[in-house]
Formats: sequence, C-alpha cells, structure tokens
Amino acid sequence: MKVAVGSTNPVKISATKNVFKQVYGLLAEIISVEVDPGVSHTPFGEDQIVKGAINRAIKAIRSTNAEFGVGMEGGIVEKFGKYFLTGWCAIVDKNGYISLASSVYLPLPKKFVDVVKQGKELGLVLEEYTGIKDIKKKEGAIGVLTSGYKDRLSAWESALIYALSIKLRPDIYR
Repeated sequence: MKVAVGSTNPVKISATKNVFKQVYGLLAEIISVEVDPGVSHTPFGEDQIVKGAINRAIKAIRSTNAEFGVGMEGGIVEKFGKYFLTGWCAIVDKNGYISLASSVYLPLPKKFVDVVKQGKELGLVLEEYTGIKDIKKKEGAIGVLTSGYKDRLSAWESALIYALSIKLRPDIYR
C-alpha cells in the first residue's frame, strides 16, 4: 500500500509512517511529495488551514500512484477572543473520498501572532525566540509552548488517527 504525504517536512513524514505502519503494518510504503498547499505559509482561520490540508492530500495522491494522499496544515485561529495554534489533517483515498480531522487547539501568545500578521512565518518567529534552528522540523511550537510535554509529532499522529477513523470503523460511519 502506497501512501503519499504532501510534504517534505520530516515530522509530517514520520507521523504518517508511524500511524500507517501501526494501522496497516508493513504494507504501508510512505512517499514524500513536495506540493504547494495554495495557502500562506502560516494560514489564518480554519477555512484556510483545511484548504491547505485538502490541497496537499489531493496533490500528493494525484502526483503518485498511491492508495492514500495525506495533507497536514497548521495555522492560527481566533476563538473566544484568543489565538490558538491548530492543525488539520486531510486523507484522500483513490476513490476521491476525503476524511478530515483536527489536532490541538493550543493557546498561542499574542506577541507571536502579531509578528505572523506582519508576514513572518510562525516557524521563523519561534526560531528567533528559542534559538532552535529548523524548529518546525523538530518539536515545533507545541514542544516549545508545552515545555516538551507534547510535540508536533504527537499532535500530527493524533490528527491522522482521527482522520483514519472512518476507515478504521466503516461499520459505524456508514
């Protein structure tokens, strides 16, 4: 079974490998595909975040001969007068069916949001703040903001499992 991930980010690739190998065993072959998500580097609002995840999944499966395309997109949402970092995962199968699920809603400091609103990517803002190079390829904002109790990998793994729930329990979702 081939699974195409619409990203070259090692965290997203590892999350996909971990989840699909856990669910499907050695049958899962993970292919990384660089795609343009069609949204800004740090999308604002769930519509844009979900659009980026779906675009990644569709472009990944279309550019390969995979059974599944996976797209993951993180961004910023405003709810209840506060800002949150969140991520959405889209999984598209070879029949074109799209399954969606979200990861965390982690409070995001306004000082970071203000800099992102000026056009800077959140990953770069965090690199400058922490001094950790390529932070989005490592623990990410989640690792920094939770003092390492959670990280970007675990958040994407959860979102992937949630998005796969429709395939895991078709008897319930029919």
